[in-house]
Order: sequence, then C-alpha cells, then structure tokens
Amino acid sequence: MLLEGRSLELSRELLKGAVDIHVHAGPHIFSSPRRVDPLEAATQAMEAGMRAIVNMDVFQMSNGIAWLVNRILPGFKTYGGLILNTVYGGMNPRAVKTAIHYGDGAKYISFGAHSTHYQASREGRILDGFQGPFYKKGSDDLLNGPNELQVLRPQPF
Repeated sequence: MLLEGRSLELSRELLKGAVDIHVHAGPHIFSSPRRVDPLEAATQAMEAGMRAIVNMDVFQMSNGIAWLVNRILPGFKTYGGLILNTVYGGMNPRAVKTAIHYGDGAKYISFGAHSTHYQASREGRILDGFQGPFYKKGSDDLLNGPNELQVLRPQPF
C-alpha cells in the first residue's frame, strides 16, 4: 500500500523499454530460494514493457536457460552468461570459451564474487574441511604465479 499522494505511475513508465542487467531467477540452493524462475522473470518483465533481462546464476552458465526462455517468449530477449565462481574452477579459460559458444552465447563473463576470500570469510563457508580455494589479491600463498588476481590453496579450518 502506498502513502497518500504517492503513485507507481512513474516507476511503471521508467520500466518501459528498460533492460534489467542483474536478475537472479532460480533454481538456487535451498538456503537462498528464488521467488521466480527464469521464465516467470522474463514474462513479468515483458508484461511490464521491458525490453530485456540479463539472467545471472551463481552455480551454472545462464545462457542455456536464456536460449530456452527466448524460444518460449518470442519478442522478448533474455541474455545469459557465466560467473566464474569455484563451481567452474574459478578463473577457467576453458569455461569461458565454452560459455561463449553455448546456447545463444554468453553475453557477460563475471568474476566470481562468492569465491573471494572476503565474501567466503563473511559467509563462513567450508568445503570438505577447508575454507577455499578463494581469490585474494596479492597473496603469498599462490598456485598460479605472479598474477594480480590469484587463487589461494585451500587451508584446513
């Protein structure tokens, strides 16, 4: 319910022709369920008069799902891509090459925010008794040589 004198009219007008560049529509892990699936997100955006959405997925390439949504909803565009979290081996050139040629092709490649040492330490994530591997700028514990962004070895927790 809106306060007296308020309206959603301007918000609805601003959505016409817009592109939402950061949509996380399911599936997702149980601890962070999504409220809509990619088809529902695209349908709602289309009904609002938007031009397109960019579907992002933390655990898989989203361009395959985008390809499917585009077949089901002609006249509306859904874009997908790849987030380089540890599920894809982090900084993985082969995953990038595959994503570019899969489905409609990746329209974005993103560094994995949930694979950074900072984010993982805030979330307290442990994998098989280790906290990592994660990315950390300027680390002394390196696997990949003197790069600006490097992968840390998993450390016992």
